[in-house]
Amino acid sequence: MPSPAYSALFSDIGGVIGTNGWDTAIRLRVSRHFHCNIEEIQSRHHLLFDSYERGFLTFDEYLRKLFFAQPRDFTLEEVREYAYTESVPWPENIAFLHRVKQINQLKLALISNEGEGLTEYRVKKFGLSQLADFVVFSHFVHMRKPDLEIWKLALKLAQVEAAESIYIDDRELFAEIAADLGFTAIRHVSLEDTREQLRSLGIVVE
Repeated sequence: MPSPAYSALFSDIGGVIGTNGWDTAIRLRVSRHFHCNIEEIQSRHHLLFDSYERGFLTFDEYLRKLFFAQPRDFTLEEVREYAYTESVPWPENIAFLHRVKQINQLKLALISNEGEGLTEYRVKKFGLSQLADFVVFSHFVHMRKPDLEIWKLALKLAQVEAAESIYIDDRELFAEIAADLGFTAIRHVSLEDTREQLRSLGIVVE
């Protein structure tokens, strides 16, 4: 039966329905695997990453500038494939959100800071086209969380108000910002905790 109070559910991807696409832990593993200087990689990453996630660098361009400022005994393709293998979906979480969407007759959309290349791979690997009505990826719209406009754009695309929408994110700051915009925000810590928070809002969860 539909939820009387809510008509839309918005969620992050990394940390909620699967691993992050490219975070500090992954960069450290990649750097160690290919025997790179971690401090150098991190320094270059901080200068490049905003442009990558906003869609002004492809994944290959980003990786080339990140790892290949000097000759290497490994290839860009090897780094890319290693990064891809680090993306792991969480089937139980994905199935849960799909059930919540169906049972409560909610629109479901994803809002995520994701760069080119990784996005397309993760959409297929996680089955996101089957889960979400639409997605707002940072590199598509040249905005990234915590930009307020990325949440506002998602609301416009869904044709709903923040007051009738739930937002789920594992990042506390992003959940806080969504709450400031009028969403009912849930900080995702675990599937069981999110299930209980949704239940407390009157959402049918099973």
